[in-house]
Amino acid sequence: MRPIIVLLLLLGISASVQGVTYYFAQNGLDSNACNTTDAPCQTIDRLGAVVSSKPLKGGDSVLFRRGDAFRGQMKSLNWVQGAQGQPITFAAYGDASQPQPIISGTTLVSGWSKNGNGLWSAKITNFTDVENLFVDGVKMGWGRTPDITNPPGTRYLNITASNSNMLQTDQIKDPSGTWNGAIVRVRIYLWSVTTRVVQSHTFDGTTATFTLTQSFEQGYQPAPGWKFFLENKLAALTQPGEWAFDAPSSSLTLYPLSSAWDPIQHTIEAAVYQLAFDFVISDYITFSDLHFRGQIEAAVKWDGSGATSHDIQFLGCTFTDQEQSGIEMGSSSNIVIANCSFTGMQNTAINIQANSVSVVGNSFTSIGMVQGHQNKGGGVAVGLTGDNNVICYNQVTNISYNGIVFTNSHSAQVYNNFVSGCTLTMSDGGGIYTYGSDSIGSNVQNNIVANIRSLPWDGFTRGDAPISNGIYIDNYCSGITISGNTVVDVDGANFFANSGNHKWTNNLLVGGGAEGEIGVEEMPGNSVVGNVYSNNIVYIRSELDVGAIKETSDVHKNTTQMASYSNNIYCNPYGSLFFTWNNGGYASGLGWQSWQAANRDSGSSVCKVQQQGMHFYSAGNISSIVSVMNKNPSFANDTSNWSCDKCTATWVASSPLGNKGAAKITVASSTGVQFQQGGLTCKQGTYYRITFTATASAETVFWTGLMMDHGPWMNPAGNNLVFVIPANQTRTFDQVFQSTISSTCMIN
Repeated sequence: MRPIIVLLLLLGISASVQGVTYYFAQNGLDSNACNTTDAPCQTIDRLGAVVSSKPLKGGDSVLFRRGDAFRGQMKSLNWVQGAQGQPITFAAYGDASQPQPIISGTTLVSGWSKNGNGLWSAKITNFTDVENLFVDGVKMGWGRTPDITNPPGTRYLNITASNSNMLQTDQIKDPSGTWNGAIVRVRIYLWSVTTRVVQSHTFDGTTATFTLTQSFEQGYQPAPGWKFFLENKLAALTQPGEWAFDAPSSSLTLYPLSSAWDPIQHTIEAAVYQLAFDFVISDYITFSDLHFRGQIEAAVKWDGSGATSHDIQFLGCTFTDQEQSGIEMGSSSNIVIANCSFTGMQNTAINIQANSVSVVGNSFTSIGMVQGHQNKGGGVAVGLTGDNNVICYNQVTNISYNGIVFTNSHSAQVYNNFVSGCTLTMSDGGGIYTYGSDSIGSNVQNNIVANIRSLPWDGFTRGDAPISNGIYIDNYCSGITISGNTVVDVDGANFFANSGNHKWTNNLLVGGGAEGEIGVEEMPGNSVVGNVYSNNIVYIRSELDVGAIKETSDVHKNTTQMASYSNNIYCNPYGSLFFTWNNGGYASGLGWQSWQAANRDSGSSVCKVQQQGMHFYSAGNISSIVSVMNKNPSFANDTSNWSCDKCTATWVASSPLGNKGAAKITVASSTGVQFQQGGLTCKQGTYYRITFTATASAETVFWTGLMMDHGPWMNPAGNNLVFVIPANQTRTFDQVFQSTISSTCMIN
């Protein structure tokens, strides 16, 4: 009998490894057993019943037929346990030439009728939330006021008064109650939008008051002058394709796409399911070759409460148009996300708090690009919190806020990623961003980061210019190595350090902006001492750059050894400005010779290429350039209407600049000198031109531009020019600036 017992045991092991396979197809029947391709089941509800009666175990597979779509969600899959080498697999089967099976978070909408006002309406029964609408697979836009198609500067409403759960504006004139139940989206900070719901709306003939169902979070309460817009009410439907859903009446309303448009002739889907799969403490799970589309909260979510899930894989899957996240996971470990694509989610494509996560070879595009639909800090492609995580060989493009984020991450490895087009609707971010403690041992290596731009956007008017950096190491980090990266064309700084003790080496930096190629900023309580920059190549592509290096401190009154520099190569074809120091609103700068004399950059060198003569900038497609409004435009014979701070200005009839005369400025201080003309008026969107020729008896750093009275005075992004005049040399400058607001302004 012993040989028979052994055989039975072996057979038992073999059966366990094979597991059970369940098949699902669009033409299946839920009365089938689901266990063959000839007798598949049809719906996700049937899958729920199967799992309830016979829980999935290691080696089991749930397969969906390629080319088919399945609507619904699996709720609270608790303690679904695979085993090492025997995962539970959710995957595809059938004709490999067919597209991936779609797990959809939508329901089909029918029963349309035309309203008297030309809109179409239908009932959405059994659901209380609709977050997206698709017509023939194309996502439609929410109805919003003011409309997103309005000209820049008119897409948000102005807050005239507010408290913890109330907003007022004088720009809404609709009768009381019109906006009851509307969604309010408030632009709070550069990086944050807050969403609330209107409990009641009243109008007293002058002011609209919106009382909200929930108070604002502490520290995020808006103030007068801040901006917001309204969504999801009939009064907001003014453009083809816009829609709104009224939960109390279960009514979905759609603005027709054309005058003869009939919804009966189209496939219309409403996003109503929160999740596709909702797991609680489940291990050894694999998803492969599936397409998740249109869920509200996330396609797949691990709650993570109570215990840590582990060994979860997503291989070759597609995630599209989730309103919040593609994958969201709480406490977990040993996660692999490989060769997947993520498109169109509004908050974060991957939002995971876990250790030992590998995000490899994925593509991310158009994340968070619907304004106002991001949570606080949302609009991110990859967001990981935890230790020993790896993010590599990914392509990240067209992102609302940050491309790649790793926070509180010990020994994170971020390498060989391509990141382009970030901070497109949010700001104070970058292509690759990190924040928080426990970052020692992390490496950011061999990435390409390009085109990190602050595009024109509305809704934030508190005086802060947009901040768009290439690789951004923010507060409280320490011990990160940044090496072998290429960072190109950034509006802020190619490298930006807001913390200390990092090594930046063997990188190529090209075309930084307002914060320099290398930016170092010190804030109270956050030391940046110990940054080391060595063996980098830095190339300045525009005279609008503030120089190769910009250090800013809210702590020290004078330049300090916040960082060390050595063996770098700097190329500045436009002049010799290399170092900028800023404190308390006053800035100073050093040319290359002074920088070297200060012993700040041993072993470094400069390119010999220099651009000579006049530098002119056309500032884009400008139909006409308005000359700056100068009370003394010709400098004919005096300096009236100009003021000198820490300097004196006199008119000399004969000067090195020619026989027409010139203003001679004698400085009383080496920093903070200002020669300016105030009392001018600038108009939003209008271009102004400043041109002048200057000579200097000693190496002199100049800032020139339009200063806006923005409470306080400020230089809007791009409205200043920084340059160096070497000793005993002459430079001619010709610059076009655009006024970003209508206000009192000055030439500075």
